[in-house]
Amino acid sequence: MSTIIRQSIADFSVLIHQPDEAVTPDRLIVLLHGWGADGGDLIDMSPHLASRFPGAIICAPDGPEPCSANPMGRQWFDLGVDATLIDEGPSRAFPGLQKLLDALMKQFQIAPGRVALAGFSQGGMMALYGGVRTAEPFGAIISIAGALLAPGQIAQAMTVRPPVLLIHGKEDQVVPFQAMDMAKSILEANKVSVETLACEDVGHGISGEGLARMMDFISAKLDGDRQD
Repeated sequence: MSTIIRQSIADFSVLIHQPDEAVTPDRLIVLLHGWGADGGDLIDMSPHLASRFPGAIICAPDGPEPCSANPMGRQWFDLGVDATLIDEGPSRAFPGLQKLLDALMKQFQIAPGRVALAGFSQGGMMALYGGVRTAEPFGAIISIAGALLAPGQIAQAMTVRPPVLLIHGKEDQVVPFQAMDMAKSILEANKVSVETLACEDVGHGISGEGLARMMDFISAKLDGDRQD
């Protein structure tokens, strides 16, 4: 029977959905929550993901800091600072997240190409920022209602070019829908393969359509060349 446990890994508190003991883990799906939430916000997706991917290790870490606007929640970096400094947030937060990702891959013996890094809102910003700065490319990067921060640094900072999926609600009043096209344009200009999904009548959230597309993308990118 699959279970959800909480572990302290690389100074992060992480919720982990593990597959049935009889199933050999075959992929790692890491879910990064939005500003003011925590890992519990996205681990609720794990039954859907586990149904599609029975061998998945599904991890949802809490952000490293208490949220400046909601002390009961967590954040990857402070969004309440001077807007001109927002691009600096992920640069401070990513080294810690990189250590966590390395520790998860080591603990569960999953290669980078079998990792899907997905995030919602601020978590999507972290997924896009970090996904092109790893030592080896992950199998899939997914940003839902996120944005590409520090775009001017991409050309010099990019170390890998993993496939990217951008999902955004057209009625998003928190992170403008236009952020999706902006991210796509900049990433493609830097030779990153990008797919998009614009969700009709969806605001700042994750729709059923978005979740289904995310799972299809993970399957295509992590399993497309496998001969099972």
